[in-house]
Order: sequence, then C-alpha cells, then structure tokens
Amino acid sequence: MAWRVVVATVAVVLAIGSANAKTKGALTEQDVLACIGSNGSTAKEQVAACTKVIESGKIKPPHEGDYYATRAAAYSTLGQNDEALADLRKALTYRQVPEIYFQRALLYMSMKKGTEADADLVQVAKLKPDFPASYFMRGLIAFDGGRFDDAVGLFDEAVKRQPTYYQAIYARGVAKKKAGDDKGGDADVKQAKGMSKHVEGDMEKLGLKL
Repeated sequence: MAWRVVVATVAVVLAIGSANAKTKGALTEQDVLACIGSNGSTAKEQVAACTKVIESGKIKPPHEGDYYATRAAAYSTLGQNDEALADLRKALTYRQVPEIYFQRALLYMSMKKGTEADADLVQVAKLKPDFPASYFMRGLIAFDGGRFDDAVGLFDEAVKRQPTYYQAIYARGVAKKKAGDDKGGDADVKQAKGMSKHVEGDMEKLGLKL
C-alpha cells in the first residue's frame, strides 16, 4: 500500500450534445471524461479539463465537490500538494463525505501532517464506521508517533472489520512487539506472512520494521 490518493470514478452529470462543441469554449462530454481520466488523459490534462468543468457553471449541486476532489488527485500526482489541499478543502464545502475526508487524510500523511490526517480519519470513521482502512491509517500515524499501544488498538479495529486484512495483522504484530508483547507480535507476523509473502517488504516501506 502506498500513499497514492485513490478517487472513485465521478459520475458524469452533464448532458451535453456533441453539437455544443461548435461553440467556442463550450463544455463537452469529452472535457468531463478527460477530467475524470477515463479517456487516458494525463494528470496535467486532467487539471486543465477539470478547471474547465468547474468554471463552466454547469455542474449540478453538490457535484462540484466531486470535480474539485478529482482535480485535487491530479494535482497530487503532479506533486502540487498545496493546490491539491486547497481543492480538497473546497470539495468539502460542497460534500462532507467519507471519501473526500479520506483523500485529504492521505494527502496530509504524504505531507507529514499526522495531526491533521488523524482528524480527517476520525471523521471517516464517524461517517463510515465499517471502513477498515481508516483505522489502519490511524494506526500508522500512532505508530509513527511512538504510541504503540494506541497503534495496536487501531490495527486491531481494522482487523475486526476485515479479518483477512493481512497488512493490518502484520502491522499489529510489529506494534505489539514494540509495545513489549513479543509472543503476540510474533503470532501476528507469522499469520500475516502466511497470508502474503510480500507483506513484510510492503510494510517496511511504510516504516513498520521488526
């Protein structure tokens, strides 16, 4: 797992005929498809297309938030984190949904802003309590801050919601060992390795080392 922002495909909410393309600067369905990246557009092309969509004034409320979030993902891909953060803040003024809070949390984590990320992940848990990744990410933040007991609890919450979440099982094992529970930690690590031969290497990339 990496800190890549994952955005769900945004529904096309514009009904624009191809004839409209004859008008200079008119918004077309292709602009929308380029914005959401479903036609192979690059991140730079997505930013331009999403900007055109947002500024068109043709988006039905509250879907403006979806397009700001989509443009934010493109900005993030380009390494323009400040622009991405501004778009996500704007998106949340339209739609206070767990997906956008989670997207912003991942961005905050990539920017080493753990406190802000944790606050967003708390919101995700309130809005979508059965979503295991929010607890896993909070566990990573706690682990990174040296709060190993808290990390164990959060990773455990992720596993409770998804028993096959081997990344969380492995992470819980590492956190247990850091907290002084070698026996419990070894059992979790062994279980996770039995579920995936890549889990140790993947988790080491996130700073979870035995």
